[in-house]
Amino acid sequence: MKFNLFLVLIILLIYIICYFIFPSYVLILETTITDFNFSQLNARQPIIITDYIKETELLIQSWFKYNIISYLNSIETEEEQWEYNKHKFLFIKALEDTEVIIFKASIYKTPPHEDEQIIAIKLKANQSLILPYRWKYFIKTKKEVEIWGINDYITFFVGLVF
Repeated sequence: MKFNLFLVLIILLIYIICYFIFPSYVLILETTITDFNFSQLNARQPIIITDYIKETELLIQSWFKYNIISYLNSIETEEEQWEYNKHKFLFIKALEDTEVIIFKASIYKTPPHEDEQIIAIKLKANQSLILPYRWKYFIKTKKEVEIWGINDYITFFVGLVF
């Protein structure tokens, strides 16, 4: 019994450590709803969905039905600041043409330094962006987007601790 518990804890620890291994390169993936493949999420790179999505909640519920989904627009900050994604995936839908500035994932919560390369993604109204865990993002006007946090149960607890 103790061995089984120990084995489960070791596997869980290895799984959590894998959350903090980030790709060494940045690649922006682009897809449509019909061409979307869940294996793209495993690349841990930002994904732009170029289709104009009208029923976003229905899409998120069908794609991520076994996950914890949180609507995050009620958690707005008035000041402009860099934020980091503490969810397994962050689903950002543009309500109007907007620019989302992103920065590669890292273990640190600090904003990028001025000499580091950032990426500006221009989304048209009703287009979406999926950001993986720990990517940093900056949106000047949060009223221009809707944001959902998507977690599995382990990421939910890792996000609370780290």
